[in-house]
Amino acid sequence: MATRQSGPAVTSGRRVDVRRPWEPLAWVAAGCVVFFVVPWVGVDLLELEPDLYYLAYFSVAVAFLAGFVRTHRAALATWWTTNLVPSLLVGAAVGLLLVGRVLGESATRHPGGGRFAFEIVWRGLVYGSVDACVLYVFPAAVAWVLMGGDRGGRRRKLQYAGLAVGLSLLVTAAYHLGYPEYRGELLRYPAIGAVAANIPTTVTGNALGALLAHPAMHLAAVVHLYEGSGEHLLPPRVGADYAARGSAGWAVGLGLAWLALASAGALLLWWRGRRRD
Repeated sequence: MATRQSGPAVTSGRRVDVRRPWEPLAWVAAGCVVFFVVPWVGVDLLELEPDLYYLAYFSVAVAFLAGFVRTHRAALATWWTTNLVPSLLVGAAVGLLLVGRVLGESATRHPGGGRFAFEIVWRGLVYGSVDACVLYVFPAAVAWVLMGGDRGGRRRKLQYAGLAVGLSLLVTAAYHLGYPEYRGELLRYPAIGAVAANIPTTVTGNALGALLAHPAMHLAAVVHLYEGSGEHLLPPRVGADYAARGSAGWAVGLGLAWLALASAGALLLWWRGRRRD
């Protein structure tokens, strides 16, 4: 009697994920809920001090994305390196354009000394990278799984690009609606940014170029527009009526501890990968 097999199958030399299509789409639906609730609770309801809020957001995002990658690791095995160099080159070019746009705004004040160095890393590099993973890399990975890793031919390239950008816009809208300042006309700015950050995905099929484009914009915003602009590139918007609950000193201390743990975890994963090789 034939038995039903589960897990990755091989068809014409290509590994295909045999999970049903609703499974990766369920991750998108869950992501929309999770990444709306985190800013809604942390900013809208609790009004946490921004760096303390970022700590919660980064922790939830890393846990969620790690669960997704672990679940679909077989289907994504070849995606990470497919057209990687072209994607990074396109992402760098997009990042330069975004940085130029930010620097075209009137500069605002920023903190000095060690606090500013922390903010460059925390709000610039880490925040930009986490946002890029949540808003652009994750949706593109879902699109790859849904298409069985097959992007061959012009038609499927267009289908993949449309699916990846569409899912990205959905997650981007859900996430930004969690912040009160984006529940209106300002929502168009994250949508425009999502289209720009997805250029590496649409051109090359690999979304990792967004990890250069989006953090570059965040770094420029921290240095040049720390107190915000008309588009407000570093939510949440902190006005006079924002409670900013929690000690800024504690937020920095916990942030440094988080960075240390994240770095140690990344090194451990790298070391384990080397041992398996």
